[in-house]
Amino acid sequence: MRSGGTRAKIDALLQRCFSHDCDALVLPEFRDNASGERIREILLDNGYVHQAAYPHKGNGVLLAARRAFRPTPNPFGLDENEYPQAVLQGDFEDGLRLFGVYLPGQDRKRPHLRCLIAAAEHCNEAGIDAMCIGDLNSGRNETDIEANVGRARLRDSFSTADLYAELERHWTEAWLYRHPGKIEFSWYPFRLEEQTPRRNGWRIDKAFVSRSLLPRLISAEYDHGFRTELLTDHSGLIVTLSPRRGNDSVPA
Repeated sequence: MRSGGTRAKIDALLQRCFSHDCDALVLPEFRDNASGERIREILLDNGYVHQAAYPHKGNGVLLAARRAFRPTPNPFGLDENEYPQAVLQGDFEDGLRLFGVYLPGQDRKRPHLRCLIAAAEHCNEAGIDAMCIGDLNSGRNETDIEANVGRARLRDSFSTADLYAELERHWTEAWLYRHPGKIEFSWYPFRLEEQTPRRNGWRIDKAFVSRSLLPRLISAEYDHGFRTELLTDHSGLIVTLSPRRGNDSVPA
């Protein structure tokens, strides 16, 4: 949402979210401030009556849904100096476990990735339908950084690419699974002036699904209009699952 959401853009940004008619919304970079209160009010007025966020003035994550879930802020029990607001867990009545994430930059996300890897192993072993979705601020060096694509020598890299690759061995990355061999980027530096072509895109907005949830994965698509309409600097990610009870679709 770009640092909690610009007040002038909040209404338009949320209306674009509502256009996808999703059961649940994961909003990274949510802040517990005046803008955050406005976001919560609009969500409530539009049927997203179940909401949870870690009480924190800095960037975190908000989970809002039309149906009830049991929220667990800071599910991994991280200390206050370890960005505990970066992950929020929601357990839905149909058995879906959702991890909404906004992971901090550089090596600061290593504890979170290690915890997500442990959660992935547990969910796989227990047969839990689980999804991790949001801004991971990490990815594959060769394909998720535009400046590196097609080059023999990498121009940039994710400092946590090793842990990202380990997570990818346990859970399936939804967009890549549905678009094998494709290249897209979900984040570009935010500019108010007219957009010009630059090789500075990054694909950092991801969704991972557990082994038992993978058969229910129908689609995973980016909505780049969030960026191109200058509502935020990230594209939205819409994941659609086949239902157990009711329809599940979750964007970040």
